[in-house]
Amino acid sequence: MKNLLNFLIEVGKLKKMPRRGWVINQIKNPESIAEHVFRAAILGWLLAQKKNLKTDRIVKIALVHDLCEIYAGDTTPYDSVLPKDKKKLRELMKTWPRFSNYERRIQALHKYKKEEKGFNKLIAILPLDLKKEIKNFWFDYEHGLTQEGRFFRQADRMENFLQALEYWKKLKNPPMGPWWLWAREFFDDPLLLKFINALDEKFHHKKLGRQEKDGQIREILNFLIEIGNLKRKGRRGWIIHKVNNAETSAEHIFHLAILTWILGKKRKLNLERAIKMALIHDICEVYSPDFTSYDAVSIKDKFTIRDASKLKPISGRPTTEQRKKMEKVKKILETRAMNKLISNLPGNLKRQIKDLWLDFENGSTKEGRFVKQADKVINLLQGLIYWKKYGRIEHRLWVRRAKEVIDDPVLIEFLKTVENKFCLTCKK
Repeated sequence: MKNLLNFLIEVGKLKKMPRRGWVINQIKNPESIAEHVFRAAILGWLLAQKKNLKTDRIVKIALVHDLCEIYAGDTTPYDSVLPKDKKKLRELMKTWPRFSNYERRIQALHKYKKEEKGFNKLIAILPLDLKKEIKNFWFDYEHGLTQEGRFFRQADRMENFLQALEYWKKLKNPPMGPWWLWAREFFDDPLLLKFINALDEKFHHKKLGRQEKDGQIREILNFLIEIGNLKRKGRRGWIIHKVNNAETSAEHIFHLAILTWILGKKRKLNLERAIKMALIHDICEVYSPDFTSYDAVSIKDKFTIRDASKLKPISGRPTTEQRKKMEKVKKILETRAMNKLISNLPGNLKRQIKDLWLDFENGSTKEGRFVKQADKVINLLQGLIYWKKYGRIEHRLWVRRAKEVIDDPVLIEFLKTVENKFCLTCKK
């Protein structure tokens, strides 16, 4: 269990690693690797389901595909030719450097060797069965051994393309000409080509012919754009504690999905259901507030999403009455937010996501109960990391609260390991 905890702490570093491609393009406060993985996993899942691919394999490939970058770094094919002068760099990125086939092969081989070394270093401490499983999914992504591996390699790039368009729309950067040329060369999956048409329609208002239109793809795209806002939504619990550069909702979701996978293996769970539940459990926060146990409300009769402005942090522990009132408001606002968010998705996806979310909220299955408690555990782990760094977290109170709600034997064992790691049981 100690090694699993150390692995999770290392994986959490992806929350603060900016995507290098956006750094090169001089995007201010660019997305982190963890934020990219969050949306890439959901994009891959939703589109793969339309192709009848194995979505459980897709989400696992998505979750591991960038783990190598913890030690290998996030490299690009252009690193060797990038000028240090920012003005020259901006000019270069308008055209993108072109390389010969030989140069591309050499660069790809060097990148792969570096990333494989970093990946092996990361998973070395894991139990043998988990190590093999994670390495197989990463290997599939790198070499396209299955339909799922080949599809997600393109879906991963599609999330990158979508993010580029979002930055361009907001900042007029990066220059999109080279991106469109690259997209036409890279993507060949028929479904993803339809997705490109939807992007063209959305961002360039291009009128599509009857054969080019796909209403379901368009609605999935709109949904993905909405949940992309979670990449920029700092978690209120950390903001209240004045944590600098606090994790976002997207980063928290990524970390929970990894924890759910590696600890859920120790329980007889439907891991596909549990991991998907972790991926969508907080997406309602696109529209609803990120509630914390420090919030108090003064709402009497009717509740609306706009009433979130009346949330105020309180000092100390809330009373039983305050907690009940808060839970009532939370349930109403989050349900309305989720309904709004998924309202235009295709019926099967809408039902699937709503079912997973309700299970998380109500603990209807063992998967729902496990993920709900795992959410408390990963939140506590992040809180203790911040406590060590900033000293602003009431860490012992947080541990007591976690113990009040966690009864899963695997998570209890993990909590004890966390306490020992942070020396919360050490004698002074």
